[in-house]
Amino acid sequence: RAQGIPYAFITNNSTRTPTQYLARLEAFGIAATPQQVITSSAVTAEEIARRFPQGTPFFALGSPNLIDLIAARGYPFDPERAQIVVVGLDRELTYDKLCIAGQRILAGAAFIATNGDATFPLGNGAVAPGAGSLVSAVATMTGRQPYMIGKPAAPMFQTALRYFGVPAAHALMIGDRLDTDILGAQKVGMQSALVLTGVSGADQIQTIAPDGVFADLAELLAAWRSAL
Repeated sequence: RAQGIPYAFITNNSTRTPTQYLARLEAFGIAATPQQVITSSAVTAEEIARRFPQGTPFFALGSPNLIDLIAARGYPFDPERAQIVVVGLDRELTYDKLCIAGQRILAGAAFIATNGDATFPLGNGAVAPGAGSLVSAVATMTGRQPYMIGKPAAPMFQTALRYFGVPAAHALMIGDRLDTDILGAQKVGMQSALVLTGVSGADQIQTIAPDGVFADLAELLAAWRSAL
């Protein structure tokens, strides 16, 4: 920010709103606007608006936030007539919901996934099923693969690049996960930096090699300042 370089925060989490993330960032002393918080749920709603006419009914496995964002774009939530099925993280998942999602896709509905993360961390090394686990269940039932929104798929990164207004080669992705943050950045031609404070460790760097590896954000910032 001090150097006048635009920045944004992108997350595969489809359950929280940008406002909720702003509160968390502010607690760390980080200033941001809602436009700088790019969530997979917001990008999913944006992609639906790009690809389908308003009024197209949809069904979703996901949080109320995800459903509200899509509905606010002019798409009615209608399990019986859905022509779009969105699968995200749903903490109130039921067998009946899975059946509806699969049946609508088998009837011809488009299949869209907020992200493919099989798990998400709970802390202390524990994990819980992520949206990708639900996506896999629906894909297994239907034999179909979804149009993927979240990292490492391109839509999340393309949304960030549109916000920045710069070509991919002029953007840097900083993340802690090789198979989403770093791989996705490489796919769209962005530079990438891995920080070793999250999911991926230095010993996991093999075929997915970031442009830089740092112990934490403080080390990355120090390297950045020394290069200016």
